[in-house]
Amino acid sequence: MRTWITDTTRDLLDNPPPGGPVTLDEIAACTGITTHHLRAYYGSVDAIVTDITSSSAEPTRDGRC
Repeated sequence: MRTWITDTTRDLLDNPPPGGPVTLDEIAACTGITTHHLRAYYGSVDAIVTDITSSSAEPTRDGRC
């Protein structure tokens, strides 16, 4: 699940939707989970970005959005 979340977030950050910064709601929707479920893994977009940047690994799959 974390892989889907981080890969989707990476994809959204690389190709941001119009309307401002990426939100947890957008990440959850694109990942195919509820925001409540996403918050079980990450409490903020910054936390996901930190996880992405702390890992030198390339995405393991395409984002889901």
